[in-house]
Amino acid sequence: MRPPWIIRTYAGFGGAEETNRRFLANLKSGQTGLSVAFDLPTQNGYDPDMSMARGEVGGCGVSIAHAGDLANLFRGIRLDEVNTSMTINATAPFLLGSYLVLAEQAGISWSALRGTVQNDLLKEFVARGTSILNPGISFRLSTDLIAFAAEHVPQWNPINVCGYHYMESGAGPHEEIGYAFANALMILDAVRTKLNPGLFEAAVRRLSFFVNSGIELVPEICKFRAYAKLWPELCEREYGISGVRFRAGCQVRSVSLTAEQPENNIARIVLESLPAILSADARVNALQLPGFREALSLPDQMEQTLSIRVQQILQHETRIGEYNDIFEGSKVIGELTKFTADTARALALELRSIGFESAVGRIDDGLTRSILEHARMMEENKQVVVGVNDFREPVGLSEQLSSPPPTAQDARFEEERMAELTLWRSRRDHVRWEKSSDRLRQAVGNGSDTMSATVEFARAGGTVGEWARILESETGGRYTPRLFLSNAPAVAGTSGGNRKPLRIVLGKTGLDGHNNGIKLLAMACSNAGMEVIYAGTKLPPEALLKAAIEEDADVLAISSLSGAHLHIARQLTMLRKQHPNLKIALGGIIPEHDCAALRSLGVDLVVPNTSAQLTEIINQIQTLASKEP
Repeated sequence: MRPPWIIRTYAGFGGAEETNRRFLANLKSGQTGLSVAFDLPTQNGYDPDMSMARGEVGGCGVSIAHAGDLANLFRGIRLDEVNTSMTINATAPFLLGSYLVLAEQAGISWSALRGTVQNDLLKEFVARGTSILNPGISFRLSTDLIAFAAEHVPQWNPINVCGYHYMESGAGPHEEIGYAFANALMILDAVRTKLNPGLFEAAVRRLSFFVNSGIELVPEICKFRAYAKLWPELCEREYGISGVRFRAGCQVRSVSLTAEQPENNIARIVLESLPAILSADARVNALQLPGFREALSLPDQMEQTLSIRVQQILQHETRIGEYNDIFEGSKVIGELTKFTADTARALALELRSIGFESAVGRIDDGLTRSILEHARMMEENKQVVVGVNDFREPVGLSEQLSSPPPTAQDARFEEERMAELTLWRSRRDHVRWEKSSDRLRQAVGNGSDTMSATVEFARAGGTVGEWARILESETGGRYTPRLFLSNAPAVAGTSGGNRKPLRIVLGKTGLDGHNNGIKLLAMACSNAGMEVIYAGTKLPPEALLKAAIEEDADVLAISSLSGAHLHIARQLTMLRKQHPNLKIALGGIIPEHDCAALRSLGVDLVVPNTSAQLTEIINQIQTLASKEP
């Protein structure tokens, strides 16, 4: 019997060889498809030897700089025998190009390759923050990849339109679908101008989605059914193509996984899997489950094996795949599914009508409202999260686990990666590399096919950082998105009363671009009477410090979710020595055992992600600002 879905885990850590060992172990444990997690330098177009990459190489995923690294990543794995998903967006053309080069070197036809490259830039601008170029250029690169794949890599899914990240940033069911389908329609409208009718139809049928599954069981079941009902309808109505299947992969909702009592997350993960698999007519094609300690760190081998076992239990012991659609005829499910689909359709068509670049602002503003409303519900205890704002007595299981999750890579690993990269560059054909670089520049500049030029650049031994730098030079540099803050309701409990106003600079250093925490803190600080200056994301430490000094700030507050907090703290506190009046607050995904080290380095306030209440954080900032240096 054919398995009802592909079993995946999201894996990638350190170097290619280390991650390859994890891939082989997971395949042996019963995983049936690969899902590659790339580190932030790779996602943001930086080589390991570039200054912006320091402290983050191999930290949140595997470090891949060129086709040689990919060869090590997939050593011992036949590319024509595995379904590979690559979670990569801004640098997706380069990574897919390198994967195609690797297949060539192994004598494998591109037509035999099966898998997915995420290649969804809209959600990067509004939710994840790993965009590199401005929306217009990013959109062009994305559609160039799709058109190229439709012609040359027919079994590949050249885009995974992501509803997932909208839900992570506060979207409800109809918003997740509406934002995702608006993006898909805008992309297909653009691809239609690049392909003949036959290839365009193939591109429509290859388009896939990556969706989220939350714990709100009935609304989420209806969301999946609305996804599956609405997409074929839109394809037939808008493009005259009938019989299109809604094809999707899914990961359950990561933002619901708590750092407090992490063992409770095992139950959450199982329950959140159900909406994605229960409806036979709306079942996802692939499912990947996170480690239950995701709010603390990357998963270790034990956690990934457990995630595989959960899926195997769902497939083999529940026997859900043996039944037809079990919700057919349900009045409750039917009515809510129809409402979700109708509302999502209207939203998708509205956003499509205003275009890609305008949709960025509209979606970001909507997500800001949603995430602030969720925070208000938490502050007022109107939404119970077990172990966070109620039922706080420890379970005790997580403290007994003997294998600690992986932590960020050390400086020695980065030095090794830099040495490997130097050797790679010294061995390549420099003349061929120069010619391929010129071809890529011309393609970007004259509006021709950038994907063919990217594949040739990868063949010539180009690196991801070199590729990004060429694109930057031809398109006006890197794009810095603004922080969208709507007139959302004030977060409860953050009124400053008669406290003396203070000035705070907020920003993110390093390469993590998630800005939900910054949005919440900015609004809460403003509600408390502070003067808030937003410096930006993905800034070097010296740029953030300079902004704080120029603005005569009392506090510089920095969010770090990538595991680079110790590296960031060392740089900031060293640079701050001449400005002792400036207080530094650092928050994000920070393990408890690192808090003392951060304070010893000179960080004035450490806010780990177990500190869930904004009111408490605001009080801590107010107290910090009032202290004498």
